[in-house]
Amino acid sequence: MDLGTDLVNSLMIHLGITALLLWPAHRLVIRAGLPRRWPLWLALPLLGPVIFLVLLARTPWPVLPARPPKMHPRERLKRERAAAQAAASE
Repeated sequence: MDLGTDLVNSLMIHLGITALLLWPAHRLVIRAGLPRRWPLWLALPLLGPVIFLVLLARTPWPVLPARPPKMHPRERLKRERAAAQAAASE
């Protein structure tokens, strides 16, 4: 094989992998609230994925409020009743 064929094959493999990774990377940055252009780094042949991962790792992500703890329905009802009784007694 000559060098041109190897280069074309390598670029075709890279384009295929990039096409597979672009959609999940785009969804990730949208859901995380990060800049939407970052997945374009994946198009660079060797350093693109590394740059994209470093950007994800080194950038502070937006902080979401903590979720309330999940309670069993009986426990939740018990707490609601106790709160209602406390409010009624005041």
